[in-house]
Amino acid sequence: MRLRALTLGELETLHRTRMGQDFPPEELKPFAAMQTLYEAGAYHPMGAWEGEDMVGYALLWESPGTGYLLLDYLGVEASRRNAGLGGEILRLLQRAFRDRKGILVESEAPEGDGRDALRQRRMGFYRRNGFAFLSYTCVLFGVHYAVALCPPAEAGGEEAVMEAHREVYRAQLAPWAYEKFVEIPRDPQRAAAPAESWAGQTNLPGLGEREKG
Repeated sequence: MRLRALTLGELETLHRTRMGQDFPPEELKPFAAMQTLYEAGAYHPMGAWEGEDMVGYALLWESPGTGYLLLDYLGVEASRRNAGLGGEILRLLQRAFRDRKGILVESEAPEGDGRDALRQRRMGFYRRNGFAFLSYTCVLFGVHYAVALCPPAEAGGEEAVMEAHREVYRAQLAPWAYEKFVEIPRDPQRAAAPAESWAGQTNLPGLGEREKG
């Protein structure tokens, strides 16, 4: 298996076809938002290929000037799931971006409810593939996430990682949008906001005006 960067046209096709099946609508950024990030050099869509077939993909969001990447989406061909392919893609990503300081992952955090078994399985997947969960969590668009990094942060290095994590969103969102939708780190004293989707927004990157009002 090999990784190859996708063109903007290939990313559009992926978004229109497979991503619409792999992710619920509320979790999927509009293609226009991805295009804005791609054209700014801040988005890296990668396809995992076996011969002529793309069997998986990973979309990474750059944190400008920090050396960190955020894994935005990871997808595997439906017929190949639960066979180790996702882990192999993560290992190839680590090799392909070894010049970066690290790759961040946001994985939905346990909340003490009926979905925790699934959340724990997802976190276990990242742990098995070299990611270490950090001491802080975050809230994005009303959803609570645990945050992991590969390679693990050095002792005392989490503050720099957290700042790079913030910068991913600060660089692409207007100040009003960052304040409304992004909480890094999560403040447990802050009242939880209702979950909101990218798809429901009209003035985030690539979707219209940059400043509210």
